[in-house]
Amino acid sequence: MNTKTALSGLLAIQLIVIAGLWWYAQNQSNSNLPQALLDIHWENVDKVTISSETGTVSLGLGQSKNSGEWQLLGDGLLAQSDKVNALLEKFEQLKVTWPVATNQTSHSRFEVDQENAQRRIAIHSGENLLSEILIGSSPGLKQLHIRKAGSNQVYVVELELADIPPKTTDWLDRSLLAANNVDRIEGADFVLVKSGESWQLSHKSPSVLKNQANPVTKNQQEIENLLSNLKNLRVTGLVKDKPDLAEGHAVKLDVTSGDNKWRYTFHENNGQHFVQRNDRDTLFTFAKSDYEEIAQSSQLIVASQEEQKVEDKEE
Repeated sequence: MNTKTALSGLLAIQLIVIAGLWWYAQNQSNSNLPQALLDIHWENVDKVTISSETGTVSLGLGQSKNSGEWQLLGDGLLAQSDKVNALLEKFEQLKVTWPVATNQTSHSRFEVDQENAQRRIAIHSGENLLSEILIGSSPGLKQLHIRKAGSNQVYVVELELADIPPKTTDWLDRSLLAANNVDRIEGADFVLVKSGESWQLSHKSPSVLKNQANPVTKNQQEIENLLSNLKNLRVTGLVKDKPDLAEGHAVKLDVTSGDNKWRYTFHENNGQHFVQRNDRDTLFTFAKSDYEEIAQSSQLIVASQEEQKVEDKEE
């Protein structure tokens, strides 16, 4: 009887040991599985701040949250929403396993401390800080050291600093001044109004496009060039300290698109080229080639108008 009891006890102990080993193995296996670095309800994110030694960029949905359009907070300008969403998706997909360091003394070495981090990212929902991460040095191709604020654990993740540019102009929607579906353009010496599929001078001047002679074809091409330049207009940067634009040359165009009416002013000043639209206080830089094409198209339209007037008199 005692022997049976002893054997039963040994069997019970063996079962307990086996169960313990199985639980330990399962726990170790789960701990080796990649885990999301950031446990966030991403659908609630409406503000991201990127800081570096060169400055800070704040991106937010603000009042445009329902439209999904990101803005450069402070400047009130449209940001590249696709680019912001792509960055947030990268953050959401960050997976980590074992940390490469777990003590505070390692933070400086991996450049993930508050003083020398390459990037400091703060992710918000309204006034609530959801998470803050510090991004540091690169141990290899397309890899970066990363640490969550408040934690000593440092991980290696698949990410590039190029995905997180620290300058405002890197996030600016460069097409924010582009004009689509234009139906009226007024310059210093001409007024063009869309009529059906063609363009004509308004009733203030004789029609440029009434004949099929060479001036008509020439004008039509310049009109198409001007429309293309307005549709594809891209700014290259913001001007913080506005220069004195009283000197130099300027081309002004009043452009109508449906219910929208804008005045564009294109400046050439000391070898630099600027553009401003009356619905924004910001002065932007843009390409010299774009300025030259807009100025040239405007001049040729006027020149063709004068040519047409001469031909009309000769007839």
